[in-house]
Amino acid sequence: MKKVLSIFVLAMFAVAASAQRDLMLSQQFFSRLNANPAATGNSDDIDLFLLGHWQWVGVEDSPKSGVLNASDYFEPIRSGVGLTMTYDDLGVANRTFICKAAYAYHVNLNESLLLSMGLSAGMLYHYWDPEGHRLLDPEEMGMETFPSELQTTFKPDVDLGFELAMPKLLLGASVTHLLNNEDMVSTSVPGRHLYFYARPLFNLSDRLALAPAIVYMHRNKVDKVELNVMAFYNRMIWGGVTYRPDVNAGFSSNALNFTLGIEWNKFRVGYSFEWGTGDISSLSSNAHELLLSLRIPKKTEKYVRFMED
Repeated sequence: MKKVLSIFVLAMFAVAASAQRDLMLSQQFFSRLNANPAATGNSDDIDLFLLGHWQWVGVEDSPKSGVLNASDYFEPIRSGVGLTMTYDDLGVANRTFICKAAYAYHVNLNESLLLSMGLSAGMLYHYWDPEGHRLLDPEEMGMETFPSELQTTFKPDVDLGFELAMPKLLLGASVTHLLNNEDMVSTSVPGRHLYFYARPLFNLSDRLALAPAIVYMHRNKVDKVELNVMAFYNRMIWGGVTYRPDVNAGFSSNALNFTLGIEWNKFRVGYSFEWGTGDISSLSSNAHELLLSLRIPKKTEKYVRFMED
């Protein structure tokens, strides 16, 4: 087991990143397998998750993104199996669609420590039409960073990650787009992304719980930090605030996000509103995110899980 874990950790740290950046989603903790395959099967129920993100609302050709995750856990093989699909429309004839199957193996290290190691693999499709863009410098047309002809590309896409779950703490790390390591910025290659996150849980009373979190994402010369705190009332209503500064921009480009949601009979609905501050506010001051989630119970003996929310 130690050899397997050592190889797994070394594989995660032997990475660098480049090119287009993944979108950081405000309600990602409810279903993380599109960013970390180790989260696959973190619930005994069949878990269905749909999220839509509309960025810079009110701006022409503003970006739109979507995530669809589905997963299940199988106790006889101690494994989670799932499917994730993501769609990213940058709004200017530049679209990416990714579909991957995800697998995670779960190991109880002791009575209060659960390790899951995950791998996802699939295809990335990218569409690029230079005619949909207007350049300030026409000489850029045809350069390696700005192709002059219509491009549609298919690429294999692989993610790798692990999670450590305890009754009051969740730790995770992952590498996405593992096979993409181009040195030059490309319109069709997302580039490797390295994620770290931690989320403790504090029970303030029988009905009220507080879950602060921190997420760090690194990709080439881009570093993003997300500071989040969520309050859960009676495991039914939640609300929270997220602060997302751009470290490389000297904290001059920031975003505040406000989230509110409700869970009823295994069905979740959540809404987030993002307010841009600093340099972001001069472009647009708002983005919207809608979450729909459903868990379908199975008639099997329940297996102990931690931090399912």
